[in-house]
Amino acid sequence: MGTDGSKQHKGPVIPPSELSVRKFTESRAPELESLYSTIASRLNSDFKSQRNKRRRTTSFDNQASRSRSRKKQKVGVFSQNNNGNPEKNIKKPPRHVRRRKELTMNPESGFCTSGDGTKRLRTHVWHAKRFTMTKRWGFHLPLGLHGSGRGSRALLKWLKNGTIVHDASYHSAIQLEGSQDSVLSVLSNIMVPFRSPEAEDVLSGCTYASSMLHHSGAPNSNTIAPVTYMWRPHHQSADADEESGQTNGFRQLWIWIHAASLTEGYNALMTACESQGKMVEGVPSVRCTLLEGQFGTLEVMGSKAFHLIQKILHPVSSMSEKSPVLEKGSLMKADGITPPTNTSILENEEHTPCSGILSLVVSDPRALTKESTEFDSSYTDLWDVGKGLCCPVEESVLCMEKHHERLSSFCLADKSSDSTNLAIKIHSSRICPVILLRRNNLKDSITRWSIILPLSWIKAFWVPLVSMGAQAIGLRERSWVACEAGIPSFPSEFPECSSYASLMQAEAVDVDKEAALRPISVRSSSIPIPPPWNCVRLAFGMNASERESKQVCSSELDSAAELALVDNHMVVARSSGILAGFLSNIYGDRLPLFSEFLDKNSSISKIIRDENILDQGPNMASFLENRHRKLCFVRVILHTVKEGVIEDGAVVCAPRLADINLWTSGSKCRSINKAALQVPQSSMSTYFVKQDSGKWEFLVPEDPAAVESNRWPIGFVTNGFVRGSKKPAAGAVCDAVLLAHLRHEQWSSVPLKRRKKEIYVLTRNLRSAAYRLALASIVLEHQEDLDHI
Repeated sequence: MGTDGSKQHKGPVIPPSELSVRKFTESRAPELESLYSTIASRLNSDFKSQRNKRRRTTSFDNQASRSRSRKKQKVGVFSQNNNGNPEKNIKKPPRHVRRRKELTMNPESGFCTSGDGTKRLRTHVWHAKRFTMTKRWGFHLPLGLHGSGRGSRALLKWLKNGTIVHDASYHSAIQLEGSQDSVLSVLSNIMVPFRSPEAEDVLSGCTYASSMLHHSGAPNSNTIAPVTYMWRPHHQSADADEESGQTNGFRQLWIWIHAASLTEGYNALMTACESQGKMVEGVPSVRCTLLEGQFGTLEVMGSKAFHLIQKILHPVSSMSEKSPVLEKGSLMKADGITPPTNTSILENEEHTPCSGILSLVVSDPRALTKESTEFDSSYTDLWDVGKGLCCPVEESVLCMEKHHERLSSFCLADKSSDSTNLAIKIHSSRICPVILLRRNNLKDSITRWSIILPLSWIKAFWVPLVSMGAQAIGLRERSWVACEAGIPSFPSEFPECSSYASLMQAEAVDVDKEAALRPISVRSSSIPIPPPWNCVRLAFGMNASERESKQVCSSELDSAAELALVDNHMVVARSSGILAGFLSNIYGDRLPLFSEFLDKNSSISKIIRDENILDQGPNMASFLENRHRKLCFVRVILHTVKEGVIEDGAVVCAPRLADINLWTSGSKCRSINKAALQVPQSSMSTYFVKQDSGKWEFLVPEDPAAVESNRWPIGFVTNGFVRGSKKPAAGAVCDAVLLAHLRHEQWSSVPLKRRKKEIYVLTRNLRSAAYRLALASIVLEHQEDLDHI
């Protein structure tokens, strides 16, 4: 074979940058025709499927005709029986079509509402398919996962080993604007506790603070709700200064409040601003604005919460200069540590202290690229919500972009679609300003974060959070988390607030409706909802010897009961200052209550080992004989001594010394004690009696057996045990003076080395006749009780 003596080296064949589908099919046409002829010859040109290989058909179903009719209903079909009247000829689309169209809308602010005016969260569609929904506080809210409400074991596993998320957009913000001194003057009149001037970190806007909101005239006025407030950082734009017309002391403050007390809290703030602030041309110097429907809040909790936040929040590097992350008054700056930039602030969880605030500008978590470096003129600081914030890009646009990206990977991109995307960018944004709050840890390794962002961006962040492993929870699971962490949940654990009474009234109606559906033979006995807190006053007026030996008639305590009905104002000491003020008013400064040592197991331990601590205290009998004084309750955490479950609404009673000895002695005596510490079955139905007015009252026993088993109530359980917890705890509210009396009595009866900082109490579930011994820890002796969920 002849050659020219040189070898031609062939390089690799490079595929074309673009592929023409028409030319590709034309070149393959002979092969396809050959394949078709081969198959046709084998099947004898019969391409019908064999009968033995056919699957079940749906010819009996009119699904296809129904889908065609729905398409006609969407566009509107004129009826033939309306005589040509245009208004009557337009057929109304079905409910599912109208609802889908309404709920897919994403307005810039405000909540969508149902027919009766109940507001819906932006995640309503997602929750309605998976959760049991309920109407509370003017919202459709997810109550919990479907079932009988026994998913607490799985919840605790998610909390310990994963992440849970809750849509708390029913919390709203109230904005106060004015000079710093004027705002501080208003806050000092309605916030308890409130320190003026505040801590430097709170005032600079680097951390937030919690307090109890009262009506004007605090602390003697009624309590409204626990609130969280934060100051805008000292960084101010020129526009804000010009519009305000104020000096450099002009500040903004946000007060976050629960939907159950939003109206009452807003009215109290308006009244305080009008009465306390200076009037300038008939206008208060402090302006109060309700920001309902402007913001949404996502709560992220769990051991891997911060790891998930790192995946979702991607700060925009080009906007770092406009985002005030940490100002000069921050804790890190004070310690000599340089604050990290906007792009590195989420690299380490230790960069953010507890109660810290981070202002970030992040990219859309649904975007294809995780970081956007393009400057977006639609950016606005979250504090400037009055100027308007752009909505996120619609989901359909993002899906179309993903589709075009897949086509471009096959060299099939359509260049004509770029012009439509440019037009859409004018009305939407791909970056979002957010505020990230680090809450106090639920436990050692379980963190809690809150993401505050514009309401229109809630769905854009919710779906990525859930798709990346976060488990969504409802109101029921949220209360379980609070009980497991020992944090009070509003409003179920705040009996001093009016929203608590509204919640209990709604629960009582639901319980009555459920009971009415059952036959009388299997219907359970009714229990008081809410618990009769006034009966705690009946424990006063009887000293220790009388309570154990003397039979008490109801006529002896009529005056106390009447006083209890008149005095409906309930005081719960949520801070050491309130408790100290109450004890000072009743001359009980030396009662064995040690709320001034907040940390501090070592300090309380020293007090317990003091031999003279009981000799320095006042005469306890004088405090127990005064029925007419004002009651003050404190929050306690209950742990059972041996066994038993503490339920919501259980009564907390004062034990006798003999009760404690029987429960803490041997097993034989304890078995005898179980039968002794019980309410007689004949007295169960008359222990709490419902009056004609609808209120429940404690009926003082007169039967000798009932008198012997009676233990005077000192409080009630507000949050029962969580099933599946390794160390179950219950939250309760008990009278402070009665707890001090029990501690004095129990310390006096044991040697010095056997004293405990916990107090022995008895608990009894309202549908049970048995008492259980429990240990009560006063929260104020370990920490301030201002944090809430």
